[in-house]
Amino acid sequence: MWAVAVATCWTGSGCEGSGKRCRFGSDHAVFRSEGSLFDDVALVNTAEGPLAIFSDTTGLYMRALDEYGLPRRRAQRVGERCDAGLDAAVSGRELWLACSRRAADQVGAGAVTVYSADAHGTLTERQHFAPVGGESHGVALALYAGRARVAWQDAALGGAQLRYAETGSVLTYVLSDGDWFASTPRVSATESQLFALWDESQQRGEEYESRIRMLDLSGRNRSGTGVTVMDAHDASPGPAMVLDPKGGSWLAFRDRRKGRRKTGLYLARVQGGKSSEVVRVGRADGVGRPTLTACLSGLVAATPRTFAGDYFVGVVQVDPDLEAFSLEQQFYEDSHEFSQVAASCLDARLLLLIAERGRLGGGRAALRSVGFSCE
Repeated sequence: MWAVAVATCWTGSGCEGSGKRCRFGSDHAVFRSEGSLFDDVALVNTAEGPLAIFSDTTGLYMRALDEYGLPRRRAQRVGERCDAGLDAAVSGRELWLACSRRAADQVGAGAVTVYSADAHGTLTERQHFAPVGGESHGVALALYAGRARVAWQDAALGGAQLRYAETGSVLTYVLSDGDWFASTPRVSATESQLFALWDESQQRGEEYESRIRMLDLSGRNRSGTGVTVMDAHDASPGPAMVLDPKGGSWLAFRDRRKGRRKTGLYLARVQGGKSSEVVRVGRADGVGRPTLTACLSGLVAATPRTFAGDYFVGVVQVDPDLEAFSLEQQFYEDSHEFSQVAASCLDARLLLLIAERGRLGGGRAALRSVGFSCE
């Protein structure tokens, strides 16, 4: 375990909010990469407990954790690296994994492979979907109506689009607008709902015009470009979503708004394709995407961000009405750059998986786990 400094916001740091008192638990070492970056990380809660899933230059790995994030077994290499991203989902005792890989050369196209996994981490290939262009990064997976549903970015020089497919079918669909640059998707499901979420952007001079799109995939129609639920001005808003089983959803995204010098993390309630007034809960000027998780009697948003040259992860607990939120808790350590975060709710606490990148592009990246609770 490393000595890690964790703190609430201090005066002048740009933190906002009032509400519950929250804190981190002890952090734990999960993995140290041979390279300076992780391709992607995911965290799911299986029937046997939390499972960290991650990819770097040496391959695709899994490591079982306990409820506090302490590793229970050695890291296990289970496949080739997912250089264009990964995602995982659990339903009952079923674990499914989507791994996006770019082409090994400039001639062919890469593919997304969907796997199922047993309790020992053995992967079984279920289906391949293509193409995955050479500039792609990002894949999302959800389980709905007995099938794995997957969306991914297919990007090459000159553009990017969002593709969608489901196991058991050979069909793939383009969900995004070809005139816009589509970024990394999300797919979320409940027993009766299935939605895709993504952002699209266009550069206009020195400024960016972005829009966040949602598409209901629970019906028979898989075509269409969705509904714009939010306009933004960040080059990559990186939206995250939590579906409300009673209908509607909550949305977290990055944006650069008038009067704000730094990119902020904003939350909104979406109902019937329309959004509520947005609430700014902190800064979100890191590289990695925000996460939003239903946990701790509300929502918990976590995002990589910066302050005074430091790179860390800020975490905020928010009530479902978006009216009260905790002071931001900051996971940081001097001379370390924390760039990615994944989260999973474990009843009494949220468990976070936080990836570091090598300082200034050099050194070995590390992966850590830490619990987060509120009272």
